[in-house]
This record gives sequence, structure tokens and C-alpha cells, in this order.
Amino acid sequence: MSTLSDNEIRTRIQNGDLVKDGDERQIGPACYELRMSSVYYDLTENGKRIDAVQLKSVLIKPGHRVVLITQEKLNIPKNIIARVSSKGSLFSIGLSPVCTYADPGFSGNIGLVTQNLSDKYIEIPIGESLAKIDFSFLTSASSSPYHGQHGFHTNIWPIKSHFQKSYEDVKLDTRVESEEAESFKILPAATAKSIKFIQSRQKLIDGVILGSLVINSVTLAYAIGDPAGVKTAIVVNLLSSAIAGAFSWFYRVKN
Repeated sequence: MSTLSDNEIRTRIQNGDLVKDGDERQIGPACYELRMSSVYYDLTENGKRIDAVQLKSVLIKPGHRVVLITQEKLNIPKNIIARVSSKGSLFSIGLSPVCTYADPGFSGNIGLVTQNLSDKYIEIPIGESLAKIDFSFLTSASSSPYHGQHGFHTNIWPIKSHFQKSYEDVKLDTRVESEEAESFKILPAATAKSIKFIQSRQKLIDGVILGSLVINSVTLAYAIGDPAGVKTAIVVNLLSSAIAGAFSWFYRVKN
């Protein structure tokens, strides 16, 4: 198996082979650099299709998985296999690496599945180089080359979404702990430690407040000479605290 050089890639592109709608300026020493089209799909938002032609850039939110569709269409002969890998400049800013290939006989756009692993929004201009593709000769032409176009934007990409489960789906599995415990596992250790500290301190504060309410209620009842009113005073204080707590919770949820 031998890899095509820049001269061979250039000649084949000029003859309408390997890369359609290509730009010779994208040819490297032994590869072609595929560019970003205006179309991408946000898998984190249920595969939402986004056409950013008016905005002139793709926006990948922190933590989101996306399928980036290449601007170029490929036309791979039966005796060649193409390998695709993302550029280091992209995964150095937080995008997960991409490594895939196009079978002999493949025709169409390539979809690159990647995820923004950073805590920043990543904006990629349309036409920006996304990945490098190199081409290698097979020892002989494939006897069963790929037929047709295979891609996410053709709605025939086999996304195995049925493999994905919610916590409710797996909570009875003996390998799964509480939802809170599982959440802590995917957080940085320092963040998880801070959240646990805040939770424990909040429980302590809640206990102190409750104890103070009881003491104040008893003290007040005896001060006004009505020991029988202790129970009433405690209930009233607890109800008022519950109402205040409910309003506080509602405010946090809304904000």
C-alpha cells in the first residue's frame, strides 16, 4: 500500500477524481485539507440541523457533540482508501480528535463527529480547514466497493441512539450508584469536593436555624407566661420558615 503525493493528488483532482469542488491550495505534501461547510448537526440537541450560511460561522457550545459536514465531496475510486484525521489546531482548543476513513467507492460529503471538551464556545469560520485526508492505493481494487452516499445529512447514518440511556433507565443496575454519586464521578475532584462541602455546610446551617426556632419559640412562650402556647409558637415558626424556604427555592429555580 502506497500513499499518494501532492502531485498525484493534484492531477487526480484536476481530472475530477478524489475530491470534488476542491481547491488546489488545500493540497498538502501528501494530503488534502477538508474545509467546513455551512451545515452542521448538534447531537446534544437531538441532532438539530443548523445552516450557518448567513452567520458565516459554526458555533459549538461547551460540552456539545456535533457532526461537522465538509464542504468538499469525495469521489474515492475502487482501488484507493482514504483516511481522515482532524487538525491539531482544533483539538488543541478543546475539540475531541477525529479519526475515520472513506471506503473505496465512497461518494459524497464526510461528516466529522467531534465534541467541545472545553468550557469555551468554539466558533469555526465557514471554509476553515477541519481535517486532513490522505489517499492510499490498495494492492488490488476492492471487489465490493461502497455504493451510494453515506452521511448524517442524508438521514442514513446509523446513529445508535438506542444505546444511550437516562439515569432512570439504568438506576436499578447494580453497577450504578445514586444519581448524585454518579454526577460527582464526572466532575473534577476539586469541584466535587467543593460541592460536597457546600452541601454539608448547608445541612449544618439548616439544623442550627431549626434549633434556634425551637429555642426562640419556647423562650417567647415562657416570657409571655403562656407555656401552653409553646406548641403553637413552634408550629407557626416552622410554617413561616417553610413558606420562606419555598419562596427561596422558587427564586433559585427561576433564576
